[in-house]
Amino acid sequence: MATGATWKYRVGIYFVITIGALFAALFVYHFVYRHPYWTLHAFVVPSNSFCPTICKGERVLVQMQMGSPYSPRRGDVIVFRHGPDDTNFIKRLIGMPGDLVGPGPGNTILVNGQAWQPPSICAKSLLGADSGDSPISFQPARVAEGQMFVIGDNLTNSYDSRFDEFGEVRPVQVVGKPVMIYWSPSGARIGCPIK
Repeated sequence: MATGATWKYRVGIYFVITIGALFAALFVYHFVYRHPYWTLHAFVVPSNSFCPTICKGERVLVQMQMGSPYSPRRGDVIVFRHGPDDTNFIKRLIGMPGDLVGPGPGNTILVNGQAWQPPSICAKSLLGADSGDSPISFQPARVAEGQMFVIGDNLTNSYDSRFDEFGEVRPVQVVGKPVMIYWSPSGARIGCPIK
């Protein structure tokens, strides 16, 4: 009887160790191979301009560009330095050089005549159903050579390339790419990948 109990106990211990090893391997793959931990910096998001993807007060891990030039792709979420104080901004790149970006019907944005659709989020937004802000109108613009047109995912409340004072962004201003939300007031959003 004692031998059977001992055997079950050992199997349970081996099972727990195996599961732990698998989680450790996934962690090492994600934070050493895919996103090396020495390139990750933590940021607190100060506004709702990128909500529902990342909301005010959430904390994100950003993979910093370590000496390698940034190769922009439409749809990328980027962190870049902008303005006289080199403030860090998180925005989404939607316009590449030569693209025509303009307002569309129903508070949408058109890129080369097609409505821009952000990716779906992995958990419910922290914003209510109505942010209470009016949509921003802007003049259609052709993205200049060597520039990028960026927006916040909260289209009705984001200071971005739609404003002449903000303007477009150059790839050299990019300092990193957000990877995941590591803390949020909503537990369901913790661990959400940023895409």
